[in-house]
Amino acid sequence: MAAQKESGRVLVVDDQGTSRLKMTLAVKTLGHVAEAAEQGAAALELLQTQPFDLVLLDIVMPQMDGFEVLARMKADKHLRDIPVIVISSLDDDMASVVRAIELGAEDFLPKAFDPVLLRARVNACLEKKRLRDLEVEYLQQVERLTDAAAILEAGSCNPGRLGLQEVAARDDALGRLARVFVGMAEQVYQRELRLRQNIRTLKGSLVLLAVGALWGLIAPLARMVAIEDAHPFGLALWINGLGAVVCLGLSMARGRLPGFSLALARYLLAWALLGGVIGHTLIYWVAEKLPASLISIVIVLEGFMVFAFAALMRIEQPNAKRLVGLGLGLCAILLIIIPGGNGDHLANWGWLLVAMAIPLVYAIEDIMFASDVLDGVDRVAAVGLMMALATLLLLPIVVLSDDYLPLGLAPGGLELAVLLIAGANVLGGVLLLYLVATTGSVFASQNAYAITLSGIAWSMLLLGEQLSAWTWLSLGLMVVGLILVEPKHQAEGSDPSLPARTASGAAPSEPIA
Repeated sequence: MAAQKESGRVLVVDDQGTSRLKMTLAVKTLGHVAEAAEQGAAALELLQTQPFDLVLLDIVMPQMDGFEVLARMKADKHLRDIPVIVISSLDDDMASVVRAIELGAEDFLPKAFDPVLLRARVNACLEKKRLRDLEVEYLQQVERLTDAAAILEAGSCNPGRLGLQEVAARDDALGRLARVFVGMAEQVYQRELRLRQNIRTLKGSLVLLAVGALWGLIAPLARMVAIEDAHPFGLALWINGLGAVVCLGLSMARGRLPGFSLALARYLLAWALLGGVIGHTLIYWVAEKLPASLISIVIVLEGFMVFAFAALMRIEQPNAKRLVGLGLGLCAILLIIIPGGNGDHLANWGWLLVAMAIPLVYAIEDIMFASDVLDGVDRVAAVGLMMALATLLLLPIVVLSDDYLPLGLAPGGLELAVLLIAGANVLGGVLLLYLVATTGSVFASQNAYAITLSGIAWSMLLLGEQLSAWTWLSLGLMVVGLILVEPKHQAEGSDPSLPARTASGAAPSEPIA
């Protein structure tokens, strides 16, 4: 027994109701779906709105005859491949049949058709249409494979963007080729992801070390200023005021000052109070009581505090590698404080506890930077606005406490130290914002390790402070811990063909000037 043919959708077009009904019933008897139209215009409208596999078209019709319908179908790229069988009186109208065949009709049937002949010609046309559809689909998928090759050649290797899932699902040679193609693209894509991550990690590490070198300079310089004349509030006022003038001046010259928004204002005010007032005052205050190298060592606790905050707030996902890295940092701290050469300074535990508030302030700042409030805001302008608000907050405190730090017009040692601290604060703050936006708050918090290394080096160079062999061993552990704490997972999984993203998922703001 012959295999049953697949059913198709057939449109019967005939102006005579009896002939139309007879043809429609005959098509349905063959197991196909049949629709009917009594005019040529109605038939064309149905063809534009519904899918059909075959048209049985009467030639002689009023208003729009079968020839015009056939001509319009063959002129339409969406309809030209639908086979047409014309219906005619074979004995009286052979010339019309010949003309219809020349216009593109597949075959013809007489008005008084034989059911066997109808079945043969309808099924033959439907089979031809099915094969044509398969051919078109095959060619489209070949074209899709060619387009995917062009996408890869242009440098985008993300397999999900190649659109080859349907082609790869085929069980023929084209499907096997598509699967090989997708597999090769996946390998290239994964290599690019790893390369991109390595580059971003290296870039982030270099920026992190730069931030550490800048901010590591602050503790020994603050110690030098405090030894000469201790004015923590006055020094904080000068630092924030000078930084605000420089940053806002640059931002105004570049036209990068942001518009006012209540959310941004609240954010900058909190940042100014936390970092510009409390953070600066703490480090200048503690610098009078503790050696700069010990302050630098305590600052490394920032990384542990940020990791704890970020894990609790689910900003970053903890993993074993990061825990090991942070654990090595903790071991490094213990090696420095307990058996190191700074033991004579640990008698004053009160000041040591005050100093531990410094990394706490830095840690809260890092978590704040992970929000999306600063997305699209120029980093230099953000730092400048924060320092301007901090200056306004510090001014009444300095007046009431009479803690003003007098600076001369002639650049002496005190003036030079203040200028250096202000410059380190500004540049370090801008770089830190960039670091958080590109690598995440946990990775950026590892600048505490770099600050510790830099602070110790600057303390030895500028103040002649010495460290024990235990301290040098601990520094090696810090470096290993820094390597183990990598940028956030989002950076690891980013598409190499897309721009880098910020911690909140938005595109980062413009490059640092």
